[in-house]
Amino acid sequence: MSDQIQPGARRRYRLILEYDGTGFSGWQKQNDARTLQGALLSAAAEIFNDRHVDVQGHGRTDAGVHAVAYTAHLETGGDSLPLPSLVERFNELLPASIAVLGIAPCHPRFHARHSCIGRSYIYQIAKRKSAFHKKYVWWVKEPLDTRAMAEASRLFAGMHDFAAFAEKQELKKSTKVFLNGIFLYEDEEMLRLRVVGSHFLWRMVRRLAGVLVEVGKGNLGREEVADCLSGASEVPGRLTAPASGLFFEQAFYDEAEFADFLARAAADALN
Repeated sequence: MSDQIQPGARRRYRLILEYDGTGFSGWQKQNDARTLQGALLSAAAEIFNDRHVDVQGHGRTDAGVHAVAYTAHLETGGDSLPLPSLVERFNELLPASIAVLGIAPCHPRFHARHSCIGRSYIYQIAKRKSAFHKKYVWWVKEPLDTRAMAEASRLFAGMHDFAAFAEKQELKKSTKVFLNGIFLYEDEEMLRLRVVGSHFLWRMVRRLAGVLVEVGKGNLGREEVADCLSGASEVPGRLTAPASGLFFEQAFYDEAEFADFLARAAADALN
């Protein structure tokens, strides 16, 4: 396909972004707050000379949460530019904390959220204080029993009702989520949780991280963790981990690619 997209009917592009979520009120556009979607819409309207440009993401991220490879789609009927020029123009106009990694034409029916078959997050837990990592980790001072955390993490795999991990406004709709797994990785300075699933509720990943950290500290046992999945427990809400340690990692749109990712994630994990 040529880099030059011909003018005519409305065109749709697939975007891959990375961003530092510090200072943003999450992904979704708000009239009175600085958001990722709002920044992209503003830049896209100028680039394409199109007041009706539309940008949709694969899902919402909370205030302060980061992204390594966030997928969005953009639809416009405005001016046409070569793809390399589009990447350059976006990165010129967007704040320094947002980078467009790639743009490609996509099928008119591709939808960043509805076409997505799986999503993965990484939560970073620092074992020591760092002068440089504060915005990107949760420093847990106490030693953690990572084997106990890995064992407890298995309880969340599969289809469960995560009502106890949801915000109140989400209880009006289904709170069932399929988790492919929570995978733990450890090195000398960091413990990382990779959480992979069909989709996620607001703050759900941060609450999963908070619950598992309490397991690691010895404050929660297996039965107490299981109770979080059996009713309206207030425990996960009290244990919401800081947004700073959470990174959206990747959205998946191909079954084979997703299966390969899961196999590699499991092969390298403690559990």
